[in-house]
Amino acid sequence: MVVLAASICTKGGKAVVSRQFVEMPRARIEGLLASFPKLIGASDQHTFVETETVRYVYQPLEELFMVLVTNKQSNILQDIDTLHLFARSVSEYCRSLDEREIARQSFDLIMVFDEIISLGFRENVGLPQIRTIMEMESHEERVQAEIAKQKEKEANDKAKLMAKQQEMARREAKQRGYAGGRPSSTGFGSGSAGSFGGAGSGAAGFRAGSPYSEPSVQTTPRPDDRYQSPAPAPSMGKGMQLGRKQKDSAMFDSIKADEGLVDSPQPAAGGGYAAAHAPAVHAEAIHFNIDEKISVTANKDGGLQSMEVKGDLMLRVNDPSKAQIRVALRVGQDPNIQYKTHPNVDKQLFTGDSVIGLKDPSKPFPTGSALPVVRWRYVSKDENAVPLAINCWPSPSGNGTSDVNIEYELQSNTLELRDVVISIPYPGNGVPTIGDVEGHYQIDRQHHTIEWQLPIIDQSNKSGVLEFSVPSEDVSAFFPIRATFTSSTTFCEIDVAEVNSIQGESVVFSKEVMLQTEEYVVV
Repeated sequence: MVVLAASICTKGGKAVVSRQFVEMPRARIEGLLASFPKLIGASDQHTFVETETVRYVYQPLEELFMVLVTNKQSNILQDIDTLHLFARSVSEYCRSLDEREIARQSFDLIMVFDEIISLGFRENVGLPQIRTIMEMESHEERVQAEIAKQKEKEANDKAKLMAKQQEMARREAKQRGYAGGRPSSTGFGSGSAGSFGGAGSGAAGFRAGSPYSEPSVQTTPRPDDRYQSPAPAPSMGKGMQLGRKQKDSAMFDSIKADEGLVDSPQPAAGGGYAAAHAPAVHAEAIHFNIDEKISVTANKDGGLQSMEVKGDLMLRVNDPSKAQIRVALRVGQDPNIQYKTHPNVDKQLFTGDSVIGLKDPSKPFPTGSALPVVRWRYVSKDENAVPLAINCWPSPSGNGTSDVNIEYELQSNTLELRDVVISIPYPGNGVPTIGDVEGHYQIDRQHHTIEWQLPIIDQSNKSGVLEFSVPSEDVSAFFPIRATFTSSTTFCEIDVAEVNSIQGESVVFSKEVMLQTEEYVVV
């Protein structure tokens, strides 16, 4: 078949948009379109009309006509199929089928026409392929976006480090202000090298001689500030201030606004919560942060490559009068969990009674900063230990498409997973057709992924299925599947049972518990 021209014209024969695919003078196509309305009757039910030289294949578009001008030897069935593709394409890129909107979208329509017909012959394309081509996705653009994202992450890390350094400098300035320029003697210990901290050379016990980098300088709060973090020191000159936006930060904020990027949570420097971390709950005189991160790499055909859980128990004492305490824990008796305590914590007391206390009970815990007292690690290659099992079942249909079933199953009876997102890649340029689905989904056409979103997974919905089909039979392209989630319950059974003073009195405490994924992938 040979298509001479594709046009959108009015009922009077005036061309709104016309694309010629062979050498043809403008006057010739205008004359053909002007004579076209005279050849069709008001009551005709046909979709084509012929003259001595050409054939018109047409379809009404409300008050306009979509017209293909072909030679008389062209296959009428193929012409009609091509005409329908042209009409669907016009409806795809025009919000309304009036003359003004057609003229406004004329540039895009000409490009679409060129994708359908080349040198008068029909290209083997459909509407999904045309849509993908018109998006004009660029590999270079994706590379630049990744570079901008990496720069943004580096800027965030740098800002966090600067904020921590600023916080430490402010504490030191405030310490000098309270003690008249001399180090305070109210620290943790009396200056011995083996203590957590104290006066003179021992004021950095948690910092020197241990893997932890948290400062242990303590200040004496006013009575009305007993349960609050120390107030920031007055501004000193015009130096760098915490919270002030830098030029780089403004630039990256602009990039994020243009690209629609969202900051991803970054772990605090030093492997734990920063000293200035504000708790999400009301902090009592004694406050705990229990933080776990889980990493899982599972095989798509079954089996587990690796699984690792790392946890930290952070203690923050906000009231110096309650700094001499002992903490009773509920600890699971799993031999696969390895525990480590801070060097100044009584290891025998922890091993025998699951109690956190100092080697020297007469010394208080440091105040005003989050201190890591216990860390633990769990490693396993047992696939039954994975809290959330994810299985993918792609089935090629034999006609160029694949039907895919994604199934999740909660294997832990103690966890309640929240904000679950399972990201499944898909091949090809076509848009997946979603069938049955639990929860919600979102298709990211730029990165070719389906984001399966489940607000909560617990015992009431331990399993669920997402079904979809794609125009591809490449079963390996649906991997790797990635998942993210959080939980307010730890994977390893560890919790704070009670807190007592050295004299045996019960002490009120608060806690935050967070389990989150570091890397959760099926390959």
